Amino acid sequence: MKRHSILLFVVIMLFALTASAVAEEQKWDLGGRVIRIQTRWRDVTPLGARGDYNWFEPDARLQAHVKAVEEMFNCKIEFVMPGSHLAAAEELRRAVLAGDQPFDFSHITESLPELAIDGLIQPLDDVLGPDFYDDFPPMFRRYGTENGATVAGKTYGFEALNYSAESRYLFWNKSLFEREGLESLYDIYARGEWTWDKFAEMAYALTKDTDGDGVYDQFGVCANSFRDEIIDMLVSNGARLTKVDENGKVVWDLLAPEVIETMDFMQKLWADGVWTDGIEKTQAGMIFVIGTSIIDPVYQEGPDEWGIIPPPQGPHSKGEINGFSRWVGYIPVYVENPREVIEVVSALWQTKQPYIGDFETWEEQYWSRFLWAVHDEESYNFLKDPGLEPVLVPSQIEFLIALGKASPNWNQVFGQIVKEGASPTSTLAAWEPVLQGILDEMLGQ
Repeated sequence: MKRHSILLFVVIMLFALTASAVAEEQKWDLGGRVIRIQTRWRDVTPLGARGDYNWFEPDARLQAHVKAVEEMFNCKIEFVMPGSHLAAAEELRRAVLAGDQPFDFSHITESLPELAIDGLIQPLDDVLGPDFYDDFPPMFRRYGTENGATVAGKTYGFEALNYSAESRYLFWNKSLFEREGLESLYDIYARGEWTWDKFAEMAYALTKDTDGDGVYDQFGVCANSFRDEIIDMLVSNGARLTKVDENGKVVWDLLAPEVIETMDFMQKLWADGVWTDGIEKTQAGMIFVIGTSIIDPVYQEGPDEWGIIPPPQGPHSKGEINGFSRWVGYIPVYVENPREVIEVVSALWQTKQPYIGDFETWEEQYWSRFLWAVHDEESYNFLKDPGLEPVLVPSQIEFLIALGKASPNWNQVFGQIVKEGASPTSTLAAWEPVLQGILDEMLGQ
Protein backbone atom coordinates (compact mmCIF):
# COMPACT_ATOMS: atom_id res chain seq x y z
CA MET A 1 0.00 0.00 0.00
CA LYS A 2 1.79 3.03 -1.30
CA ARG A 3 1.32 6.21 0.76
CA HIS A 4 -2.11 5.58 2.22
CA SER A 5 -4.47 8.54 2.34
CA ILE A 6 -6.60 9.05 5.44
CA LEU A 7 -8.95 11.66 6.77
CA LEU A 8 -6.88 13.33 9.48
CA PHE A 9 -9.87 14.92 11.11
CA VAL A 10 -11.52 11.53 11.58
CA VAL A 11 -8.33 10.06 13.03
CA ILE A 12 -7.95 12.92 15.49
CA MET A 13 -11.54 12.66 16.62
CA LEU A 14 -11.30 8.91 17.10
CA PHE A 15 -7.97 9.18 18.88
CA ALA A 16 -9.21 11.85 21.30
CA LEU A 17 -11.53 10.21 23.79
CA THR A 18 -12.08 13.03 26.24
CA ALA A 19 -11.65 12.69 29.95
CA SER A 20 -15.26 13.63 30.52
CA ALA A 21 -16.39 10.39 28.88
CA VAL A 22 -15.03 8.45 31.83
CA ALA A 23 -15.71 10.98 34.55
CA GLU A 24 -18.62 9.01 35.95
CA GLU A 25 -16.44 5.92 36.34
CA GLN A 26 -13.96 7.69 38.65
CA LYS A 27 -14.44 8.57 42.30
CA TRP A 28 -11.37 10.71 42.88
CA ASP A 29 -11.80 13.74 45.13
CA LEU A 30 -8.68 15.83 45.65
CA GLY A 31 -10.57 18.43 47.62
CA GLY A 32 -9.68 21.32 45.32
CA ARG A 33 -5.96 20.54 45.36
CA VAL A 34 -3.79 22.50 42.90
CA ILE A 35 -1.68 20.25 40.64
CA ARG A 36 1.21 22.10 38.97
CA ILE A 37 2.44 20.54 35.74
CA GLN A 38 5.85 21.31 34.21
CA THR A 39 6.63 19.82 30.80
CA ARG A 40 8.81 20.50 27.82
CA TRP A 41 6.21 18.57 25.76
CA ARG A 42 4.00 21.63 25.49
CA ASP A 43 2.57 20.61 22.12
CA VAL A 44 1.93 16.89 22.73
CA THR A 45 -1.69 16.37 23.76
CA PRO A 46 -4.19 13.53 23.28
CA LEU A 47 -6.41 15.73 21.11
CA GLY A 48 -4.39 15.66 17.90
CA ALA A 49 -1.00 15.49 16.24
CA ARG A 50 2.02 17.11 17.81
CA GLY A 51 1.81 20.87 17.32
CA ASP A 52 -1.96 21.02 16.98
CA TYR A 53 -2.45 22.17 20.57
CA ASN A 54 -0.40 23.78 23.33
CA TRP A 55 -0.89 23.14 27.05
CA PHE A 56 0.45 26.60 27.90
CA GLU A 57 -1.70 28.37 25.30
CA PRO A 58 -4.84 26.22 25.14
CA ASP A 59 -7.65 26.87 22.71
CA ALA A 60 -11.29 26.26 23.64
CA ARG A 61 -11.15 22.52 22.95
CA LEU A 62 -8.03 21.91 25.04
CA GLN A 63 -9.41 24.14 27.79
CA ALA A 64 -12.52 21.95 27.84
CA HIS A 65 -10.38 18.84 28.14
CA VAL A 66 -8.42 20.28 31.08
CA LYS A 67 -11.67 21.41 32.70
CA ALA A 68 -13.11 17.91 32.39
CA VAL A 69 -10.07 16.45 34.17
CA GLU A 70 -10.34 19.07 36.90
CA GLU A 71 -13.97 18.17 37.46
CA MET A 72 -13.20 14.45 37.44
CA PHE A 73 -10.68 14.83 40.26
CA ASN A 74 -12.05 17.94 42.00
CA CYS A 75 -8.73 19.71 41.54
CA LYS A 76 -7.20 22.73 39.85
CA ILE A 77 -4.53 22.19 37.16
CA GLU A 78 -1.86 24.77 36.43
CA PHE A 79 0.82 24.49 33.75
CA VAL A 80 3.95 26.19 35.07
CA MET A 81 7.54 26.90 34.02
CA PRO A 82 7.39 26.45 30.25
CA GLY A 83 10.84 25.39 29.13
CA SER A 84 13.29 22.54 29.03
CA HIS A 85 13.38 19.52 31.32
CA LEU A 86 16.99 20.34 32.21
CA ALA A 87 16.06 23.83 33.40
CA ALA A 88 13.23 22.28 35.43
CA ALA A 89 15.63 19.80 37.02
CA GLU A 90 17.98 22.59 38.05
CA GLU A 91 15.09 24.61 39.45
CA LEU A 92 13.97 21.57 41.42
CA ARG A 93 17.44 21.20 42.90
CA ARG A 94 17.50 24.86 43.93
CA ALA A 95 13.94 24.79 45.23
CA VAL A 96 14.40 21.77 47.50
CA LEU A 97 17.40 23.42 49.13
CA ALA A 98 15.39 26.61 49.62
CA GLY A 99 12.28 24.86 50.85
CA ASP A 100 10.25 25.81 47.76
CA GLN A 101 7.87 23.60 45.77
CA PRO A 102 7.78 24.84 42.17
CA PHE A 103 5.86 21.95 40.54
CA ASP A 104 4.25 18.58 41.28
CA PHE A 105 5.19 16.75 38.09
CA SER A 106 7.61 16.96 35.17
CA HIS A 107 8.89 14.90 32.25
CA ILE A 108 12.57 13.98 32.16
CA THR A 109 15.15 11.86 30.40
CA GLU A 110 18.92 11.90 31.05
CA SER A 111 18.78 13.76 34.39
CA LEU A 112 16.66 11.09 36.09
CA PRO A 113 19.58 9.22 37.75
CA GLU A 114 21.09 12.31 39.37
CA LEU A 115 17.74 13.51 40.71
CA ALA A 116 17.02 10.04 42.09
CA ILE A 117 20.44 9.56 43.69
CA ASP A 118 20.33 13.02 45.25
CA GLY A 119 16.94 12.28 46.80
CA LEU A 120 15.08 14.99 44.88
CA ILE A 121 12.39 12.73 43.40
CA GLN A 122 10.26 9.99 44.86
CA PRO A 123 10.75 6.24 44.46
CA LEU A 124 7.53 4.90 43.01
CA ASP A 125 7.63 1.12 43.41
CA ASP A 126 5.15 1.14 46.29
CA VAL A 127 3.13 3.96 44.74
CA LEU A 128 2.60 2.27 41.38
CA GLY A 129 2.39 -1.34 42.49
CA PRO A 130 3.00 -4.40 40.31
CA ASP A 131 -0.16 -4.04 38.20
CA PHE A 132 0.10 -0.36 37.25
CA TYR A 133 1.01 -1.00 33.63
CA ASP A 134 -1.75 -3.53 33.07
CA ASP A 135 -3.97 -0.53 32.28
CA PHE A 136 -1.63 0.78 29.54
CA PRO A 137 -1.58 -0.12 25.86
CA PRO A 138 0.91 -3.01 25.56
CA MET A 139 3.48 -1.00 23.59
CA PHE A 140 3.79 1.56 26.40
CA ARG A 141 4.08 -0.80 29.35
CA ARG A 142 7.32 -0.30 31.26
CA TYR A 143 7.63 -3.56 33.16
CA GLY A 144 11.00 -4.76 34.46
CA THR A 145 14.14 -2.74 35.07
CA GLU A 146 15.36 -2.09 31.50
CA ASN A 147 12.67 0.45 30.73
CA GLY A 148 14.23 3.86 31.39
CA ALA A 149 12.27 4.38 34.60
CA THR A 150 14.62 2.77 37.12
CA VAL A 151 17.83 3.75 38.86
CA ALA A 152 19.85 1.18 40.84
CA GLY A 153 16.93 -1.22 40.80
CA LYS A 154 14.30 1.25 42.07
CA THR A 155 11.53 2.85 40.02
CA TYR A 156 11.55 6.65 39.85
CA GLY A 157 9.73 7.32 36.60
CA PHE A 158 6.52 6.26 34.89
CA GLU A 159 5.07 6.37 31.40
CA ALA A 160 3.46 9.79 31.11
CA LEU A 161 3.19 10.56 27.39
CA ASN A 162 2.13 7.60 25.23
CA TYR A 163 3.45 9.77 22.43
CA SER A 164 6.09 7.84 20.60
CA ALA A 165 6.96 4.17 20.59
CA GLU A 166 10.32 5.00 19.12
CA SER A 167 12.05 1.67 18.66
CA ARG A 168 14.83 1.80 16.09
CA TYR A 169 14.41 -0.21 12.91
CA LEU A 170 16.25 -0.79 9.68
CA PHE A 171 14.90 1.09 6.67
CA TRP A 172 15.79 -0.57 3.39
CA ASN A 173 15.55 0.84 -0.11
CA LYS A 174 13.29 -1.70 -1.80
CA SER A 175 13.75 -0.12 -5.21
CA LEU A 176 17.55 -0.24 -4.98
CA PHE A 177 17.45 -3.87 -3.85
CA GLU A 178 15.29 -4.69 -6.85
CA ARG A 179 17.61 -2.84 -9.24
CA GLU A 180 20.57 -4.79 -7.86
CA GLY A 181 18.73 -8.10 -8.15
CA LEU A 182 18.82 -8.72 -4.39
CA GLU A 183 16.26 -10.74 -2.51
CA SER A 184 13.58 -8.95 -0.51
CA LEU A 185 14.47 -8.59 3.15
CA TYR A 186 10.89 -9.49 3.99
CA ASP A 187 11.37 -12.92 2.41
CA ILE A 188 14.66 -13.40 4.27
CA TYR A 189 12.96 -12.41 7.52
CA ALA A 190 10.04 -14.74 6.90
CA ARG A 191 12.45 -17.69 6.61
CA GLY A 192 14.05 -16.79 9.95
CA GLU A 193 17.36 -15.89 8.26
CA TRP A 194 17.56 -12.16 9.08
CA THR A 195 20.91 -12.38 10.87
CA TRP A 196 24.10 -10.36 11.00
CA ASP A 197 25.60 -12.64 8.36
CA LYS A 198 22.77 -11.99 5.93
CA PHE A 199 22.87 -8.27 6.74
CA ALA A 200 26.60 -8.20 5.91
CA GLU A 201 26.01 -10.15 2.71
CA MET A 202 23.50 -7.57 1.54
CA ALA A 203 25.69 -4.65 2.59
CA TYR A 204 28.62 -5.93 0.54
CA ALA A 205 26.41 -6.66 -2.47
CA LEU A 206 25.05 -3.10 -2.45
CA THR A 207 28.43 -1.37 -2.15
CA LYS A 208 29.99 -0.50 -5.51
CA ASP A 209 31.51 2.08 -7.80
CA THR A 210 28.69 2.86 -10.19
CA ASP A 211 30.48 5.42 -12.39
CA GLY A 212 33.83 3.70 -12.81
CA ASP A 213 36.00 6.36 -11.17
CA GLY A 214 37.48 3.91 -8.69
CA VAL A 215 35.57 5.29 -5.68
CA TYR A 216 32.50 3.79 -4.06
CA ASP A 217 29.41 5.94 -4.58
CA GLN A 218 26.77 3.40 -3.53
CA PHE A 219 26.91 1.80 -0.11
CA GLY A 220 25.35 -0.90 1.97
CA VAL A 221 24.64 1.14 5.11
CA CYS A 222 24.43 4.89 5.69
CA ALA A 223 25.52 5.87 9.21
CA ASN A 224 22.67 8.15 10.25
CA SER A 225 23.35 8.34 14.01
CA PHE A 226 26.57 6.58 14.99
CA ARG A 227 25.86 6.76 18.72
CA ASP A 228 22.53 5.01 18.31
CA GLU A 229 23.79 2.50 15.76
CA ILE A 230 26.27 1.22 18.34
CA ILE A 231 23.32 0.71 20.69
CA ASP A 232 21.21 -0.91 17.95
CA MET A 233 23.87 -3.50 17.29
CA LEU A 234 24.70 -4.15 20.95
CA VAL A 235 21.03 -4.77 21.68
CA SER A 236 20.65 -7.03 18.66
CA ASN A 237 23.42 -9.21 20.11
CA GLY A 238 21.99 -9.41 23.62
CA ALA A 239 24.74 -7.25 25.15
CA ARG A 240 24.59 -5.63 28.59
CA LEU A 241 27.07 -3.02 29.75
CA THR A 242 27.08 -3.58 33.49
CA LYS A 243 26.47 -6.48 35.88
CA VAL A 244 26.25 -7.09 39.61
CA ASP A 245 29.33 -8.92 40.89
CA GLU A 246 29.55 -11.54 43.64
CA ASN A 247 29.79 -8.79 46.26
CA GLY A 248 26.64 -7.03 45.12
CA LYS A 249 28.55 -4.20 43.44
CA VAL A 250 27.46 -2.83 40.06
CA VAL A 251 30.43 -3.07 37.70
CA TRP A 252 30.98 -2.30 34.04
CA ASP A 253 31.25 -5.38 31.83
CA LEU A 254 32.47 -4.04 28.50
CA LEU A 255 34.74 -7.01 27.83
CA ALA A 256 31.80 -9.42 27.72
CA PRO A 257 31.80 -11.57 24.55
CA GLU A 258 28.58 -9.98 23.28
CA VAL A 259 30.18 -6.51 23.35
CA ILE A 260 33.52 -7.50 21.78
CA GLU A 261 31.76 -9.54 19.10
CA THR A 262 29.62 -6.51 18.20
CA MET A 263 32.63 -4.24 17.90
CA ASP A 264 34.52 -6.72 15.74
CA PHE A 265 31.56 -7.05 13.39
CA MET A 266 30.97 -3.32 12.99
CA GLN A 267 34.68 -2.57 12.67
CA LYS A 268 35.07 -4.90 9.69
CA LEU A 269 32.08 -3.48 7.81
CA TRP A 270 33.36 0.04 8.40
CA ALA A 271 36.93 -0.83 7.38
CA ASP A 272 35.65 -2.37 4.15
CA GLY A 273 33.67 0.77 3.32
CA VAL A 274 30.25 -0.83 3.20
CA TRP A 275 28.98 1.02 6.31
CA THR A 276 29.99 4.66 6.34
CA ASP A 277 29.05 8.24 7.15
CA GLY A 278 29.27 11.49 5.23
CA ILE A 279 26.93 10.31 2.48
CA GLU A 280 23.33 10.96 1.52
CA LYS A 281 20.71 8.50 2.69
CA THR A 282 19.78 7.86 -0.90
CA GLN A 283 23.30 6.56 -1.59
CA ALA A 284 22.79 3.51 0.63
CA GLY A 285 20.49 0.55 0.65
CA MET A 286 20.00 0.37 4.44
CA ILE A 287 19.72 2.86 7.30
CA PHE A 288 19.15 2.35 11.05
CA VAL A 289 16.54 4.85 12.19
CA ILE A 290 13.54 5.44 14.46
CA GLY A 291 10.55 3.68 12.92
CA THR A 292 8.29 6.73 12.89
CA SER A 293 10.91 8.63 10.85
CA ILE A 294 9.29 7.15 7.77
CA ILE A 295 7.44 10.49 7.56
CA ASP A 296 10.78 12.19 6.75
CA PRO A 297 10.57 13.72 3.25
CA VAL A 298 13.67 11.82 2.11
CA TYR A 299 11.59 8.64 2.16
CA GLN A 300 8.61 10.25 0.46
CA GLU A 301 9.78 12.66 -2.22
CA GLY A 302 12.08 10.49 -4.33
CA PRO A 303 11.13 7.77 -6.80
CA ASP A 304 12.28 4.89 -4.58
CA GLU A 305 10.14 2.93 -2.15
CA TRP A 306 11.43 2.15 1.34
CA GLY A 307 10.57 -0.72 3.63
CA ILE A 308 10.77 -1.04 7.41
CA ILE A 309 12.11 -4.16 9.11
CA PRO A 310 13.51 -4.98 12.58
CA PRO A 311 17.31 -4.94 12.88
CA PRO A 312 19.19 -8.14 12.04
CA GLN A 313 19.95 -10.33 15.03
CA GLY A 314 23.45 -11.29 16.16
CA PRO A 315 24.72 -14.70 17.29
CA HIS A 316 23.93 -13.95 20.96
CA SER A 317 20.53 -12.40 20.26
CA LYS A 318 17.92 -12.35 23.00
CA GLY A 319 15.20 -11.26 20.61
CA GLU A 320 15.42 -7.57 21.54
CA ILE A 321 15.22 -4.18 19.85
CA ASN A 322 16.52 -0.77 20.92
CA GLY A 323 13.52 0.91 22.57
CA PHE A 324 15.27 4.30 22.27
CA SER A 325 12.72 6.62 23.96
CA ARG A 326 13.85 7.49 27.51
CA TRP A 327 11.19 10.03 28.46
CA VAL A 328 9.35 9.37 31.71
CA GLY A 329 7.39 11.37 34.24
CA TYR A 330 8.57 11.95 37.80
CA ILE A 331 7.22 13.27 41.09
CA PRO A 332 9.34 15.62 43.28
CA VAL A 333 10.20 14.42 46.77
CA TYR A 334 8.02 16.98 48.54
CA VAL A 335 4.75 16.02 46.82
CA GLU A 336 2.13 14.42 49.06
CA ASN A 337 -0.14 11.65 47.78
CA PRO A 338 1.87 11.15 44.57
CA ARG A 339 -0.60 8.63 43.13
CA GLU A 340 -3.19 11.39 42.88
CA VAL A 341 -0.82 13.42 40.73
CA ILE A 342 0.00 10.38 38.59
CA GLU A 343 -3.69 9.78 37.94
CA VAL A 344 -4.30 13.42 37.00
CA VAL A 345 -1.36 13.29 34.57
CA SER A 346 -2.64 10.00 33.15
CA ALA A 347 -6.04 11.57 32.53
CA LEU A 348 -4.57 14.71 30.97
CA TRP A 349 -2.42 12.81 28.48
CA GLN A 350 -4.88 9.88 28.33
CA THR A 351 -2.16 7.30 28.77
CA LYS A 352 -4.10 4.41 30.28
CA GLN A 353 -7.50 2.97 31.03
CA PRO A 354 -10.08 4.18 31.92
CA TYR A 355 -8.97 7.40 30.21
CA ILE A 356 -8.60 5.58 26.89
CA GLY A 357 -10.83 2.94 25.37
CA ASP A 358 -10.22 -0.53 23.98
CA PHE A 359 -6.48 -1.24 23.59
CA GLU A 360 -6.70 -2.70 20.10
CA THR A 361 -8.79 0.17 18.80
CA TRP A 362 -6.53 2.70 20.51
CA GLU A 363 -3.40 1.25 18.92
CA GLU A 364 -4.94 1.18 15.46
CA GLN A 365 -5.87 4.83 15.83
CA TYR A 366 -2.40 5.65 17.18
CA TRP A 367 -0.54 4.05 14.27
CA SER A 368 -2.94 5.39 11.65
CA ARG A 369 -1.11 8.72 12.01
CA PHE A 370 1.73 7.13 10.04
CA LEU A 371 -0.36 5.12 7.61
CA TRP A 372 -0.02 7.68 4.84
CA ALA A 373 3.79 7.43 4.90
CA VAL A 374 4.46 3.69 4.83
CA HIS A 375 5.07 2.06 1.49
CA ASP A 376 3.83 -1.45 2.16
CA GLU A 377 1.77 -3.55 4.54
CA GLU A 378 4.82 -5.29 6.00
CA SER A 379 6.27 -1.97 7.13
CA TYR A 380 3.03 -1.00 8.83
CA ASN A 381 2.79 -4.33 10.64
CA PHE A 382 6.39 -4.16 11.84
CA LEU A 383 5.84 -0.61 13.11
CA LYS A 384 2.93 -1.85 15.18
CA ASP A 385 4.75 -4.95 16.40
CA PRO A 386 8.44 -5.58 15.70
CA GLY A 387 8.21 -9.08 17.13
CA LEU A 388 11.11 -8.21 19.46
CA GLU A 389 11.25 -7.00 23.07
CA PRO A 390 12.07 -3.27 23.35
CA VAL A 391 14.84 -2.62 25.91
CA LEU A 392 16.84 0.43 26.90
CA VAL A 393 20.54 -0.43 26.84
CA PRO A 394 22.45 1.48 28.13
CA SER A 395 20.33 2.05 31.22
CA GLN A 396 19.61 5.63 32.27
CA ILE A 397 22.62 5.78 34.58
CA GLU A 398 24.90 4.00 32.09
CA PHE A 399 23.76 6.43 29.41
CA LEU A 400 24.43 9.44 31.63
CA ILE A 401 27.91 8.26 32.55
CA ALA A 402 29.10 6.97 29.17
CA LEU A 403 27.65 9.75 27.04
CA GLY A 404 27.54 12.70 29.41
CA LYS A 405 30.13 12.46 32.17
CA ALA A 406 33.02 10.29 31.00
CA SER A 407 36.06 11.57 29.15
CA PRO A 408 36.61 10.12 26.62
CA ASN A 409 32.92 9.62 25.98
CA TRP A 410 30.82 7.04 24.15
CA ASN A 411 31.20 8.48 20.66
CA GLN A 412 34.94 8.98 21.02
CA VAL A 413 35.69 5.49 22.34
CA PHE A 414 33.47 3.60 19.92
CA GLY A 415 34.63 5.86 17.11
CA GLN A 416 38.22 4.81 17.85
CA ILE A 417 37.18 1.17 17.65
CA VAL A 418 34.73 1.09 14.75
CA LYS A 419 35.96 3.93 12.55
CA GLU A 420 39.68 3.99 13.33
CA GLY A 421 40.31 0.29 13.82
CA ALA A 422 41.50 0.33 17.44
CA SER A 423 41.49 -2.94 19.36
CA PRO A 424 38.07 -3.42 21.02
CA THR A 425 39.56 -5.34 23.94
CA SER A 426 42.39 -2.97 24.82
CA THR A 427 40.37 0.19 24.18
CA LEU A 428 37.41 -0.89 26.30
CA ALA A 429 39.70 -2.25 29.02
CA ALA A 430 41.28 1.19 29.29
CA TRP A 431 37.89 2.91 29.38
CA GLU A 432 36.26 0.72 32.02
CA PRO A 433 38.13 2.20 35.03
CA VAL A 434 37.06 5.71 33.96
CA LEU A 435 33.42 4.64 33.86
CA GLN A 436 33.69 2.61 37.06
CA GLY A 437 35.07 5.54 39.05
CA ILE A 438 32.09 7.69 38.07
CA LEU A 439 29.61 4.90 38.77
CA ASP A 440 31.12 4.18 42.20
CA GLU A 441 30.91 7.84 43.15
CA MET A 442 27.31 8.19 41.98
CA LEU A 443 26.09 5.04 43.73
CA GLY A 444 28.32 5.45 46.79
CA GLN A 445 29.67 1.94 46.43
